[in-house]
Amino acid sequence: MEKLVSPERRLLLAAAAAAVMPTRFAAAQGAHAANIAVIGEPGVLDPMTTLADLVNEIDQHFFETLYACDPSFHVAPVLAAAMPQISEDGKRYTIPLRENVPFHDGSVMTADDVVASLQRWLKLSPRAQAAAPSVEALSAPDPHTVQIALKQPYSPLIILLALFNGASAIMPKAIAAASGPLEKFVGTGPYRLLEHVPDRYIRVARFDKYASPPGKPNGFVGARTANVDELRFIPVGNPTTRADGLISGEYHFADVLTTESYQQLAGKPGLQQGTMITPGWVLLAMNTKAGLTSDLRIRQAALAAAVPGDMLAAAFGPPSLWTATGSIYPKGTDYFVADTPGYDTHDPAKARAMLKAAGYKGQPFRIFTTTQYDYMYKAAQVAGANLQDAGFTVDVQVMDWATLLQKRNDPTSWEAFVTSSPIMPDPTFFSIFNPNYAGWWDTPEKRAALENFVTAPNTEAKLAAWRRMHELFYSQVPSLLIGYYKLLYGISTKLQDFTPAQPPAFWNVSLAA
Repeated sequence: MEKLVSPERRLLLAAAAAAVMPTRFAAAQGAHAANIAVIGEPGVLDPMTTLADLVNEIDQHFFETLYACDPSFHVAPVLAAAMPQISEDGKRYTIPLRENVPFHDGSVMTADDVVASLQRWLKLSPRAQAAAPSVEALSAPDPHTVQIALKQPYSPLIILLALFNGASAIMPKAIAAASGPLEKFVGTGPYRLLEHVPDRYIRVARFDKYASPPGKPNGFVGARTANVDELRFIPVGNPTTRADGLISGEYHFADVLTTESYQQLAGKPGLQQGTMITPGWVLLAMNTKAGLTSDLRIRQAALAAAVPGDMLAAAFGPPSLWTATGSIYPKGTDYFVADTPGYDTHDPAKARAMLKAAGYKGQPFRIFTTTQYDYMYKAAQVAGANLQDAGFTVDVQVMDWATLLQKRNDPTSWEAFVTSSPIMPDPTFFSIFNPNYAGWWDTPEKRAALENFVTAPNTEAKLAAWRRMHELFYSQVPSLLIGYYKLLYGISTKLQDFTPAQPPAFWNVSLAA
C-alpha cells in the first residue's frame, strides 16, 4: 500500500487519518497510481489567473489549449484541427477546431465553448493582457470554427495561445462565462480532476473518453496517452524530504531538488537523477510601483551591489549546473544580447554613493523568499548579504510559496522577491515584461519598445526592438537577472518513458509494477 502523506506530516496526521481520509481515497490506495512529490500546495487551480509554474504543472493534465509548443518552440495543434489561416493584413485568424472532442462532464467541445474560454482568458489572464488591447472581436462562424479579429497585427498571438502559463485553457461555455472564482475544473485533457485536499494531495484520474491530438509525441505536442490510472500530486515542501520519499519508494517522482538532495540519489538502486532539457533563469524581481524600490536610483544601487556568481554558486552548487550571464536569452539563440552593461558590476562603493545620492535613510529592503524552492532561499540570502555590504538595511522574509504568491500582490509589503522562469518562445512572454506581473514595470519607453516588437514587419525590425527592450531592462532595472540554471529532479525506474520538460508532464509515461 502506497503512503500519501509526506514524512514530515505523518506524525501529525496519523492519529486522525482514519477518521478524516475520504472513503473514496482510501479505496483508491490499490489503484495503479503514480505519486509525484511537488514543492508545495498550489493554492488556486485556475489555469488562467496565475503564472505559477506549480499550477501549470498540475493543470496541464486536465486542461488543454488550442495549440502547444514542441521543445524547439514550434507550434502544433492540440484542440485546433490545424494551424490558423491568417489574413494578408495579419488582422484576422481563422482557427478550425477538432470535432467530437469531449469535456470531462460529457459535453462535446464547440466553437461557442472556445469563444467563451478565450473571452475569459482575455479578461482574467495576466499573460493575455499584452494581447487584449489588440483584439477587436471573437466569433464562432460555425460550430467548428473560431475567428479572432484584431485591431492591429499582433505577431506573438499563436505562440501565446500555445503557452500553458496563464493559459488559454478551453472549458465548457457555462463554466467559462460564470462570474466569480473558478469552481468547476472541467477540461478536455487525458486526466480529469478527482479531488483536491489542500496541503495533502491533488488526485487526477485517467479520462477514458479522452480524444488525443494526432502525431508522434514530441514534448507538449502530438499524441497524449494516459497509461497510468491515477496521478497524485503531493505537496512536500522540503526538498530533502522529497528525495527521502523517492528513496523509500513513497514517491515515483521528486520535483525541483537541491544539489544536496539530488546527490542523495546517486548510486541508489531503482532511481535515476535528471535535469530538465530547457534551462531557466533566476532573478530578483523588484517592486517598481511603491515603496523604496519605486525609486530608480535604489534599483540601480542594488544592481551595482549584486554578485550573481555568488548567488548562483550558493543556490545551485557546481558550475556545471549554472551560468552567470546577463543576457535574457542564452548564447546561440536569435535573441542573445552580448552587451549587458551593469551586470555583475559588484561595486559596493558605487552602490553606497548611489544610495547617498538617493537620500536613502536605512529603510528596510524587504526580500520575500521560500524554502520550498531551496535555490530561491539560498539566492535570497546571498542577495541580502550583497545589499548589506553596500549599505542597505535588509529584511529577508521567509514564507511558503503559496503565501508569497499572495503577498507579492500587495505593492506596499515588499521590495524584491526571488523567482525564476523557463526560457520562453517569445520575449514578450517573460513575466517581468508584463505590466500586470508583480513588480509592475510599466514605462512609456518599455511600452513603445514592446509595441515595436509585436508589430515588427520583419525579423530585422523585431531583433532591433528586442535589443531596445534588453537595453531598457538594464537602464530601468525592473529586476536583477542572476543567471541560468538547470532544474534537477529524481525519478523511480518504475516510472518509465518520462521526457524531461518544464513543467514536467506525465501523460505518455507508464508505471511498472
